[in-house]
Parts: sequence; C-alpha cells; structure tokens
Amino acid sequence: MRFIPIIVRFWLIWIFNMRSLLVISCFLLFQYAADAKSLFRFFELKKDSNYIESYRNDLIIRLYSGEKSHSLELNDLNEPYHLKYLPNGYFNLGAGFSYRSFGISLATKIPVFQNSSIKHGDTKRFGIQYYLYSGKFSIDVLTSFSKGYYLNRSFSHLASYTKDREYQRPDMSSANLGITVNYIFNHSRFSYKAAFSDTEKQKKNAGSLIAGGSIFSYQTIADSAFVPRGIHSDYFQKSRDVSKSGVLAFNANLGYAYSLVFLKHGIFTLAYIVGSGIQDNSFEREIIPEVNRWRFSTNHTGRLGVGYRFSRYYVRFGIIRSTQYTNLKFNDLGIGNGTNFMQVSIGKRISVK
Repeated sequence: MRFIPIIVRFWLIWIFNMRSLLVISCFLLFQYAADAKSLFRFFELKKDSNYIESYRNDLIIRLYSGEKSHSLELNDLNEPYHLKYLPNGYFNLGAGFSYRSFGISLATKIPVFQNSSIKHGDTKRFGIQYYLYSGKFSIDVLTSFSKGYYLNRSFSHLASYTKDREYQRPDMSSANLGITVNYIFNHSRFSYKAAFSDTEKQKKNAGSLIAGGSIFSYQTIADSAFVPRGIHSDYFQKSRDVSKSGVLAFNANLGYAYSLVFLKHGIFTLAYIVGSGIQDNSFEREIIPEVNRWRFSTNHTGRLGVGYRFSRYYVRFGIIRSTQYTNLKFNDLGIGNGTNFMQVSIGKRISVK
C-alpha cells in the first residue's frame, strides 16, 4: 500500500499529459493481446531440430535472484562532466514455473543484500519488467515507478561528502513506460529462449539479425534542481534550475545477436541493438519551442546470457541494459535514462506426459 501515494502523484501529473496517455494505451492493448491464444500461435513456428531442442511440453521449475534498477545521468554538453543518480537497490529472491504458454513467478526482496539506507537513502518502487521470447519475436515491456535516489560517488562531486555517505534525493521521482518489439530473422536456428527463459536448448552456434521498433516515455520530477548546489559553477551553467524533464520517443531498431555453444551443454549469448527515431522533449513543462519540438532520438539495448545444463538441471545468469538518451539542446544539459535487469537462476526440467 505504501506505493499508492507515488502512483497517485504521477497520475495527477500525467492526466494533463496526452503523450503519456498514448503510451499507457499502447501498453494496455499489448497486454491484452499478448494473452490471446491466436497471437501465441502466430509467434511460434517450427524450429530446425539440428539447432534447437524445445522443452515446451515439459514443466520448468526455478529459483532465482535478481535486481532491477533505473538510472538518471546528467551530462554537461560543453564539458566532459556528468552526474549519475541511482535508486537504493536490493536483490529479490523468488520461485516460479512455466509450462507450455503459461508461467508465473513470485519474488520478495532479501534484506541481507540491500544497500545501507543510511548511506544510500530509501527508495520506494513499483513496477513490472516483462520479457517475452517467442520463436519469431522478442518483446520487452517496462513499467517502473521509483521515488528516492542518491548521487553515485558523491564524494567525487561534493567536497562535504565521503565514501561512507552519498548525497540523497528523497524528493526525486521517476515514471517510465516502454514497449519494444523486435523480429528475429534467423528464428528457426537462433533461440533467445535458450539463454533467457530455459524452455529451449541451443545445440549449435547460431546468430540472427534483429530489427523492430520501440516506444518509450520517461518522466522525472524533483522538488528542487537536479544539479546539487554544491557542484562547481563551471558545470551546467545554463541548467542549474532544471527540476522536471520528460521524453516520448519513437524509435526503429537494428542489431545482431549470437549464441556460442561451449562444452556441449553450455551457452553464451550476446546481443546488441541500436535504435534511432524522433522524440518529443519536455523541459520544466514550459512551452518553449526550442525544447519541446520533435528531435532526433537514440537508444541502445544490450543483452548478455550465460547458462549451462546438467541433464535436467540448469544454471543461468543474464543481464539486460537499456538506455534512452535525451539531449535538450536548448541549454547545456543532456539526460540519459537507463534501466538495468540482472538475474541468476537455477531450475529443473520435468517431463509431463
């Protein structure tokens, strides 16, 4: 229940922002369609059995631990200087299972592995990060609401701080929504599932060209300026009062993914996708043509997955990093919004007749 005030706050801000309503509508339509049986059949296809072994008819049970976070990077466009805000992160411990097209996972945070609230402050968060890997497509869905950040390596920016305590921003909030749909061209021989969902096995080395599109919306607000007052006056000379920013971006994506099979039952997968398109920036929510008009947009997403199977057991490690760059060229401020997802899991495959 503690997340309700955060959601209500963002809703009151967004209700006057039609751009965000567009992204939310797209997200809801996708969620409804993703559950349709006809859509699932469209996604699936016959695989080349020389390259991919399917476990779709088996029950997969798993234990996993992971971390999700969102970062806000401020770059001085006139100087090689930047600030990076992070939420206070923690690891989740969860369990789940999947069978055919159905799967569910539940997790809770592990207090032992949570960063010190004295050093990093407290972060309240709510969100869903969902990755769907079908035969032909990879689909990423992001919803993230966070309140409470700290300035990473504060001691290198502010003389009054040490390594034992970071500069904390409990007033800083972010709301992020996004959908990415990419087509896997070599879908009969290359499998994302083998590295990231464990319902398939990659038997031979294979790669694939990947292309698609994405929609992102990032909103960040604070009660005071993003740039701390203690930052040297030589930096962010024209942007020291910015406390609100937002972006709505439409991008076309192109990239490549490759899976290397090692020691017969191991897999190493690396993928990198670059996107470009247009974005609509908001700056202090003012009607300033130089800032709010549509501009060139860039983003990039990287995936790394390593796993190994021991007969019917497996162990897997995966990292996904996605960043959307927002350059407000009206002043000297560049904003980079990024999301990180890391997970380690172990599981077992059980045959079901």
